[in-house]
Amino acid sequence: MRPLHPRRLRILHILLVILIMVSVFPVWFFGTQMIAMNRERLETQERLLQITISQSLSQQISLYVENMQQQVKELFDGARQVALGTRDAQFSSSSELQATLENLMADRTGIVYVTVLNREARGRGVQTSQAGGLSVASDAFVRRALEAAFLAAEQGQLYESNPITLVGPQSNQPVMVMAQPLVEKKTFRGMMAAVATLQPMVEQLKSTQRLGLEAYVVDNSGRIVASNNPDKNVAGVDMMRVPIVQEFIAWHGKARLTETSNFNLLSDHRLVPMVGTYSPTYNGRWGVIVQAKQSDAFASVNTMRKTTVELAVVLILISLVVAFFSAKSITRPIDKLTESARAIAQRDFSVRADVRNRTEIGELAEGFNSMAGDLQQYVADLKAASEENRQLFIDSIEMIAAAVDAKDPYTKGHSGRVAQYSVILSKELGLEDSEVEKVRVSATLHDVGKIGVDDRVLKKPGVLTNEEFELMKRHTVMGFEIVRQVKQLEEMLPGIRWHHEALNGQGYPDGIKGDEIPLMVRIIAVADTFDAITTDRPYQAGRDFPSALAILRKHAGIKYDPITVDALCAAYEKGTLRKHEVRRSSLISVPGAKT
Repeated sequence: MRPLHPRRLRILHILLVILIMVSVFPVWFFGTQMIAMNRERLETQERLLQITISQSLSQQISLYVENMQQQVKELFDGARQVALGTRDAQFSSSSELQATLENLMADRTGIVYVTVLNREARGRGVQTSQAGGLSVASDAFVRRALEAAFLAAEQGQLYESNPITLVGPQSNQPVMVMAQPLVEKKTFRGMMAAVATLQPMVEQLKSTQRLGLEAYVVDNSGRIVASNNPDKNVAGVDMMRVPIVQEFIAWHGKARLTETSNFNLLSDHRLVPMVGTYSPTYNGRWGVIVQAKQSDAFASVNTMRKTTVELAVVLILISLVVAFFSAKSITRPIDKLTESARAIAQRDFSVRADVRNRTEIGELAEGFNSMAGDLQQYVADLKAASEENRQLFIDSIEMIAAAVDAKDPYTKGHSGRVAQYSVILSKELGLEDSEVEKVRVSATLHDVGKIGVDDRVLKKPGVLTNEEFELMKRHTVMGFEIVRQVKQLEEMLPGIRWHHEALNGQGYPDGIKGDEIPLMVRIIAVADTFDAITTDRPYQAGRDFPSALAILRKHAGIKYDPITVDALCAAYEKGTLRKHEVRRSSLISVPGAKT
């Protein structure tokens, strides 16, 4: 019979109840009450606020434009006499004209660039620091406006451009080009032009941002002159889709009064209720627009703000208390689960999550602990099976090597010793553990091909004939063919086939040489030769280790890899190889030798 578990509570239900009790219901109730009581008053106050701000901005902009025009007029008046006294050919090089322009520009903050051109449109220009790092003279739109101004000056007309945006690497700046012809005795001598900044207008508009209002100036075509919105602060942006702008444009430059209205603005494919105000400026040529979302506008009034703040404080305190205890009850078991999961990710499968909880978290903890137990057992089984398979693989290899060595009683243990020496060499050369293991397996199997060599050749105590030696040499290829059938031993094949190759190319079976011989093969070749020299055979007595090392040094660089030979000598000096050194019993030497 399955044990009965208490019914678990759902976190979703708990959180829904908390949210409704603590925030949704109170905010909805008090909010609707406050809006119902104050909506009409809020609308009136917002309209008065927008009217006041738009009229104030209109007056400030009108004053700024008048001041800017006065600065331009004074600049032109001051430069006129010097310009008329300068010959046409000297307009571009006159230091007096340059100095005059610089002096006149020194205290005129509203002008960022001035130029005086002769009748051939050549002359001098001065830029002030008010340009904010922008290159006024090289701006394509400014140059185009100056060209239009020059054409107007040639016809004896004053010129005033539409607002232009100077685009810089760090900021943009709206400007206007003003120009007038340079005339002497009714003769056209050139043009005086100034680039006046409208940036102070932008700064004035930005002052409304703290009230949550969007403020901008449009011309009689409905295009942006300046704006407190960085995304729209580019002269020429079309604002005709805004209803409050359409109302201003409908006056065709004759608007004289300030008007406020509610309208809907299409934003992100939805209609947003807005309240906005326009106020004419610059003799009706421009209009100052102030607008805000109705929701933001009504919420910004002081009475609503005070009530909302008081209510928010109470709600925040309640929410904090409830949220604290709720969060602690939820996060504590989650933290334990996280710690347990982190431990398991670090392969510590013995960790369990000690969580007692009636929600889904408790059920999750039970499932997690059950999963961790299963993983621990599964990993243990895998490790045991892997170790068993590995040991079986190693035992099989060693058994094969022992079977090969058993064919010749004089080479008993040869494969195992070669494997030991090869491992010592690999570690001395700094190979990684995985590479050392490959070398060890390859060295153990390096003579497996001898299993196919006729016993009369393999066990012959004397010198082999040429035919017999050719048969003996075949053990490398036969071993290669035997082992290549096992896919897992594919990386060990070089040591089996080429362990009798030589650096000078005089080895067998393929006669490879130099860098063509892999490091694994060089290691096994040195280890194989070292064991052959130090092991007693029917035809020779085994040499001691120092003598064997001397023989290897003699053939280093010719037959054997000198780096590998040096590594074997270093291992002997360190004592790593010396522990394998044992006293050999001498046998009667038989003339000749087989390799």
